[in-house]
Amino acid sequence: MSEGGDPKLAGIDLSTSYVLGVIYDDESLTLEMDFRLLETHPRYQPPGDGSDGCYGKGFIRFADLDDLRLRKARPEEGRDVNYSDIYSATIDGDYANISSGWGEIELTARSIRIALD
Repeated sequence: MSEGGDPKLAGIDLSTSYVLGVIYDDESLTLEMDFRLLETHPRYQPPGDGSDGCYGKGFIRFADLDDLRLRKARPEEGRDVNYSDIYSATIDGDYANISSGWGEIELTARSIRIALD
């Protein structure tokens, strides 16, 4: 579920998007994404046969971090986990909390940039 009315997310459904990669250092955190685009998004294309929606690759980059907490998931032994699944996501102002198969990310950042390739 995607919460918060951040205009940067207009036309994007984070709850059915996917995390493809997580890159972080002392100054920023970038989530490589496969965004699920809604019909209201300017890049939306009707999905082809057998497709479950319109997706576009891109990223979310959090920079000038004030606070960052990462809790990587530790799946039970022998249990398959899809690391790309998003369980919940909130981006509101300078705050973000994203829970996914990869783990939980909670942060505050002065700069949040969302872009499609």
